[in-house]
This record gives sequence, C-alpha cells and structure tokens, in this order.
Amino acid sequence: MTRTDEEELGRRRFQLQREQAVEAAVEKIRHAPAAGWPSFCNADYTLLREILGELWINLKREKWEEYSFSTLTCQDIQDLIALGKRAKGHVITDVVFDEMDAILSHSRHSSPPL
Repeated sequence: MTRTDEEELGRRRFQLQREQAVEAAVEKIRHAPAAGWPSFCNADYTLLREILGELWINLKREKWEEYSFSTLTCQDIQDLIALGKRAKGHVITDVVFDEMDAILSHSRHSSPPL
C-alpha cells in the first residue's frame, strides 16, 4: 500500500470514528427524558451534529467519553445550538469551546449569552 493510500485510509477511519461517536451521542440525547427532542427542527438536528463533530475532533477522547449526553436538557441543547449558530462559518474559538464544554460537563453557572 502506498503512503497516499495509507493516508487516505487513515483519514477515512478518522471520519468514520467521528461519525460513529456523533451518532452515538445523538442517540443518547434523542432518548434523554429532558431533551425535548421533538421540539427541534431538522436544521437544529443538523447543526447539533456539526457541533458534536467539531467537539469530537478538537477534544481528547477521554474528555469526550466523560460527557453524559443522556442527561442533557432541552435548554442545554438550545444553548449548544445557539453557540453553534454564533460560530457558524467561523473557526470556533476557545471561549466558545469552553462554553460548550461547560454545558456538556454540566459545570456552567448560567446560560451563555446569545
């Protein structure tokens, strides 16, 4: 196998792992009693998946594994989506990552500014 083929295979494996991690997180959120999943529209679902994908890429796997997606509330999801909309089309800053981490870690003190 050439180096290019190995690199492409590595990229594809990475993408597949990300997709699987995001899908598993979404399924946990979808089944969470307090998530209010039916209240969100398709655009919200898509943006949430994008947000989770970016987080998965930028976080250490141990940190990702610490998140309890099944305990997110409807407000938590709305706040994540609002942060994602604010960052849409831009590089997600460390401040926004920290705010998203606080939501997912259940360590924030209040809702992020919109």
